[in-house]
Amino acid sequence: MPVFTVNAWIGTVAVKFSTEPFFIERIFLPETFARDQAGIFAENIDCRDPDLSLCREAQCVYDMIRSYFDKGRPLETPWKWICLNGLTGLQRAVLKKTAGIPYGQVRTYGEIAAFVKRPGAARFVGNTMAANPWPLLIPCHRVIRNDGTVGGFGGGTAMKTRLIEHEADGKNTELALQKRM
Repeated sequence: MPVFTVNAWIGTVAVKFSTEPFFIERIFLPETFARDQAGIFAENIDCRDPDLSLCREAQCVYDMIRSYFDKGRPLETPWKWICLNGLTGLQRAVLKKTAGIPYGQVRTYGEIAAFVKRPGAARFVGNTMAANPWPLLIPCHRVIRNDGTVGGFGGGTAMKTRLIEHEADGKNTELALQKRM
């Protein structure tokens, strides 16, 4: 599968996708991409940074991610290009609810669990966030701990904090966390 990269202020983000039909297989945050780069391209090194003009959908996703980092524009989850096969109904519900968290706001793991009618399943929500193959597009960085701390993140807690601050329009993290409700 081809992979394109986006160089951003958090580092290099990589997007692995299929072309026929088009779907986004996975997004790699900088730390994961740097660590697993050889494995990501093991299938076919020629698939790195393909000519996106040949794939309108891939160009659209590239532009969305670029706009998010460069201009602070919210990313909309492109559901038509995300395949949720292989996930349980509850995992799908958690990811869909997470995708609905407004730009610049956060929710707690417990709040997401309650939204999907599984109060007490905050750990399950956290595990689903940890396995989210589409970070940024499904903004798991907007899900925090009940005590107001950021909690874990595939790109590390410092990156999660920076993303929350980025979306808070330059305000500090505490202010972004206060806007929760």
